[in-house]
Amino acid sequence: MSIVYLLSLSIFFVSCGGDDPSTSEEETQLDKLKSAWTLQSVNNDGADRTDEYENMTLTISGTFTTNGTYNYTSTATKWPSVSPWKAIDTWKFKTDFVSSTIVRQIDLLEMNYVLSNNDNTLTLTFDYPDSGAGFNNSRTETVAGGWTFTFSK
Repeated sequence: MSIVYLLSLSIFFVSCGGDDPSTSEEETQLDKLKSAWTLQSVNNDGADRTDEYENMTLTISGTFTTNGTYNYTSTATKWPSVSPWKAIDTWKFKTDFVSSTIVRQIDLLEMNYVLSNNDNTLTLTFDYPDSGAGFNNSRTETVAGGWTFTFSK
């Protein structure tokens, strides 16, 4: 075999497969998150609160831009009477943690996320502060603590 043939063959195999270098991690993660998600379960500090969020949906949307701000809508404000969710808000990926953390913009609350089951299950975990965080104290006290929301497509 000639050197030219071996060199050509190695270049071919190096260029095959792999991620598209023009697609950033942020764009890839946004594409995975953009969907209408249906609630499967809710846990608040060890207590199952799924029944309080019956039929909750979380819709994540937006058009990719570098360091962009994206949207979500939630039906969680209908049930129960208090909720750690606003009906409509914006969020961003946390710099250097794009594949695991988003930051809700109204209160800068960091939410860790995990996509599993071929990106068909989304689990969001966060600690809702027991300080005012822009909401009245009675509402905050009721929803303060550690939360885990699990959704599916």
